[in-house]
Amino acid sequence: MGEAEFSALIGGIYDAALDPALWPGVLDRAAAFVRGSAASLFYKDAATKTGAATFVHGLDPGYVGLYFSKYIKLDPTTTVQFFAALDETVATRDLVPYDEFLESLFYREWARPQRLVDCVSVTLDKSITSAAMFAVFRSERDGRVDAGTRRRIALLAPHIRRAVIFARVIDLKTQEAASLANGLDAIGAGAFLLGADARIVHANAAGHAMLQSGDLFWTGGDRLTARDAKVDLSLREASRTSFPSLRHARPGPRSPRCSSTKRRSKSPRRRRSSPRLTG
Repeated sequence: MGEAEFSALIGGIYDAALDPALWPGVLDRAAAFVRGSAASLFYKDAATKTGAATFVHGLDPGYVGLYFSKYIKLDPTTTVQFFAALDETVATRDLVPYDEFLESLFYREWARPQRLVDCVSVTLDKSITSAAMFAVFRSERDGRVDAGTRRRIALLAPHIRRAVIFARVIDLKTQEAASLANGLDAIGAGAFLLGADARIVHANAAGHAMLQSGDLFWTGGDRLTARDAKVDLSLREASRTSFPSLRHARPGPRSPRCSSTKRRSKSPRRRRSSPRLTG
């Protein structure tokens, strides 16, 4: 993989943080870069020996289901994986003697039927008993994990970890916004959530009804505008108070529909000359 392709892969990782539907394709490219046949984002709980795959590429869905319903308890690497540090790359032989792994029921019934011979994983996040991980699986064709495999997955790990944490923050903020919106919708009176310069972020059902009638408020673009000029001025002043970056901004032009003042004729005045710099 060339430098341009690697940069595109890193960009794809961060794109997937914003659009989770992109993860399977990203895992496909990540597995190819690390030189494995499959890859997965998953979590495990050491206390209960349970877990789930968040995104998978290259593994049979039936075997993935069997792993988390049965073989996670038989996997000799499950408990030892939790001792790995964040971003530390670990292969099967780092967790258990490889000969012992080959003799395990887990290998004979789960790994060998899929022709998997090794796995290299990285811990992305962890608590006392649970951990989120990224893993690339190596098949008989790929061979066992070597120094090149470790180096390549180590290049990806920090980016995947940041993307997973970023996605979690976005999801949390989305849930908080949805909760706030639901709260506003439950209010019988018209309610508006405003951003900078009185721009409407959310309006409840009663608020939309007020905007539709246009008796008290209307929208100029996406900004809440009051019919009464004094109320409209108060809205803008409140925006500048709530958003510090707007405090020294000049008030924007008021819509003619909001103005209740009439133009007055101005008599000509003598203007006092002021000094100017010339150059």
